[in-house]
Amino acid sequence: MPVTKNSLTPQQVQAYERDGYLYPLTAMSPERAASYLAKLDALQEQYGARAAEILRAKSHLVLTWVNELIRLEPVLDAVESLIGPNIYCWSTSFFMKKPRDPGFVAWHQDGPYSGTPEGAGDIVTAWIALTESNEANGCLKVVAGSHKTLYEHVYKEGTANLLSLSQEIAVEVDESQATKLVLAPGQFSFHHEKIVHGSAPNTSDNRRVGIAVRYMAPFQRKTPNTIDHATLVRGSDPYDTFIQDPVPRADMDPEAVAYLDSVLIKKFGSRYRRGVDAPAKN
Repeated sequence: MPVTKNSLTPQQVQAYERDGYLYPLTAMSPERAASYLAKLDALQEQYGARAAEILRAKSHLVLTWVNELIRLEPVLDAVESLIGPNIYCWSTSFFMKKPRDPGFVAWHQDGPYSGTPEGAGDIVTAWIALTESNEANGCLKVVAGSHKTLYEHVYKEGTANLLSLSQEIAVEVDESQATKLVLAPGQFSFHHEKIVHGSAPNTSDNRRVGIAVRYMAPFQRKTPNTIDHATLVRGSDPYDTFIQDPVPRADMDPEAVAYLDSVLIKKFGSRYRRGVDAPAKN
């Protein structure tokens, strides 16, 4: 595999394959992260509740600056070290916790709920911090090596669990064995779609904001594709794996917003209600 400027070392690749996560890595400067945070604030100020819906799933299809975020060269160089030179952005989700937010994310795995197409390789998630992400404000926590086993999940209502189905794995997790992925603005972590992970409430006076970008390699499908869309961000696709997503011409362009809604309705059917079925919060 060719070596790119920000390629991972062999030791880092081995660590990711062994543990199911890797951090901290640098995506951009703190100043650039702050500029994206300002764009996020402006969007929320202008569009209110509709902005929250857009930010939950595939916002890179309607926001030019998110389309930039999914193509950050340091991130793609590192992703290439893990899955090869042909890279799709499968989905994006913003994760935000307000100060003193009691909500938490129970221990869970994304794999059973991510809707990964049959025959696909593993999804690699880059969690890019736009603010500090630390123990006080509820950073992501992971259990090393847990991506090698798929666990049963149970559903518990009546808690502050932020997951859309209130799911959690049906085994006890020793908190002392978990790793807290502390990140500075502009840094990112990788985690495997099957790793056991969660996050605690935000007990601080500061918000926590990050974006999860899920990457996968093209693959040969067993059956023709009629519903899955994705954005090719590097290389090429010899298999015509996905229906290719267009790049937004302007932020919140009505045509792009209509396209986003149609894609999610096609995939989720009657369960889609403006982002309700977006991936779980981390």
